Amino acid sequence: MKNITIIGSGSFGCALSYILSKNNHNIKIWSYTKEETNLINNEHKCKFLDNLILTDSIKCYTSYEEAINESEYIILVVPRNAIIQTCINIKPFIKNQTIILATKGLSGKDYLLSDVIKDELNKDVSIISGPSHAEQIIKDIPTYINYYGKENIKELFETDNFHLIYNNDYIGMQIGAALKNVIAIICGIAEGLNYETNTMSYLITKGLKEIKNIGIKMGAKEETFYDLCSLGDLLTTTLSLDSRNKRFGLLLSKGKNIDEIQKEIGMTIEGLDALNNAHYLIDKYNLDCPLITNLYEIIYNNKDIHSII
Repeated sequence: MKNITIIGSGSFGCALSYILSKNNHNIKIWSYTKEETNLINNEHKCKFLDNLILTDSIKCYTSYEEAINESEYIILVVPRNAIIQTCINIKPFIKNQTIILATKGLSGKDYLLSDVIKDELNKDVSIISGPSHAEQIIKDIPTYINYYGKENIKELFETDNFHLIYNNDYIGMQIGAALKNVIAIICGIAEGLNYETNTMSYLITKGLKEIKNIGIKMGAKEETFYDLCSLGDLLTTTLSLDSRNKRFGLLLSKGKNIDEIQKEIGMTIEGLDALNNAHYLIDKYNLDCPLITNLYEIIYNNKDIHSII
């Protein structure tokens, strides 16, 4: 039994608290809002997961100090654009805890989140990443993801239906996880335009190649892009309607604008930020990535959406 703090009360943070509670850990959640804090503490529910009932032993706080006090592990599950400020906020309360990164994405134009955390907190970071939609985790659907870090990370999370497999490439893990959302938007658009599995197979295959080419330029290992943290995550987010990025693409194909879609989905569309990251990296390394480049033109330069193929 360990004392664990989850920073972030969104769908994935709450799903992880559900998993960790199965191993009888002491779990505290930090939330940005009083509304979500009260919902967790009083009704044991998650704002973003209607079917989840949390154990009453899970407590939620808006105070970093209260949430982190006595913790042995801190899991970061805030949006990627909040990572720097979150690290600044929790730094006064950091002692010898193990930091685990569960957020996917890049900071700025091309900065790995693990590097942000190391710079801000002066601590090495463990990582969990892979195909793990919260909506499926809470239904105890068998789920397999990658982890980077110490062996005790695996022991912390493992249950009968939630499994961790080691990967030693922290760069590739983060690149694959971040950029797969771009391909999910592309596949959502294509599906919304009534293309079927023949076309999806092409988009996923070529999309993975473009992600891999970017990742290798950043120092990742080629084989990482065929592991759960990249190919596995790519398949889940392009094939499942649990993917908010795929739903974004679907709604875009129906003529809705970005603001309308974001309001309808109600959660961060990570693929938009990742698209900007990918576009910058393609230019930086002078790469040929036609799928990603074409999506950028559709989103930001009003290119005809039917040109997605």
